Amino acid sequence: MVPQITDDQRAQMRELGYVVFEDIFTVDEMTDLITELEADEARMRASLAASGGESGISRADEITFNDHIAERNPLVREFTKRPEFQALCKEFIGDNVDLYWNQTVFKQPEGAREFPWHQDDAYTPVTPAPYLTLWLALNDATEENGCISVLPGSHKDGLREHHPSPIGWVGHSSDDPDQGVLAPIRAGSLICFWSLTMHKSGSNRSKGVRKAYVIQYSAYPLHRVADGELIEVEIPVLRDGIGV
Repeated sequence: MVPQITDDQRAQMRELGYVVFEDIFTVDEMTDLITELEADEARMRASLAASGGESGISRADEITFNDHIAERNPLVREFTKRPEFQALCKEFIGDNVDLYWNQTVFKQPEGAREFPWHQDDAYTPVTPAPYLTLWLALNDATEENGCISVLPGSHKDGLREHHPSPIGWVGHSSDDPDQGVLAPIRAGSLICFWSLTMHKSGSNRSKGVRKAYVIQYSAYPLHRVADGELIEVEIPVLRDGIGV
């Protein structure tokens, strides 16, 4: 369902830095996508197990990140260019948009640790910023299984100082009295937020895997802040407001 973006949703995105779009896809519409993503996840987990169970911030027994799937898989690639996403990109980014990053994030059952508060821009500062994250729930994301939380309005502060940890960059303490708001969503729904919006995900205390596909879109052209170099991407999404 192509979202009909309301003035209230525009205002929420502007003021709070995030908005939830419910039931964008039915489970049937995601069946082929989920099949491909799960197959790719299985291959990645087998490789991870062979190398000791950890790689970067992926931990086979808790949480795994599997990136650049659209660049490898034609079906996933076409899914990232669907009109539902193009409508959101055109509304919030503009007429010239690329797929910047895409990854699955699977949280294994009874994982003990949260994924810490961070802004996505902390990993690689880019300009123009912020870019757009669409966090798509492949199954229901609940408080019990580790849905994300967001810190409303945090995008207005620009890029905050982060420090490294074994499980990723940390930009806001889990001991701070302000722990934002939980954002549970049904399968097929998505959370739309800026790359400067502080967010985290909780531990998975359920008996099942929490599955999400994170799709990020940026304005074209995009440059790294560190050296001014153009960031080359493989998948254009919009040119002059038209899907490509």
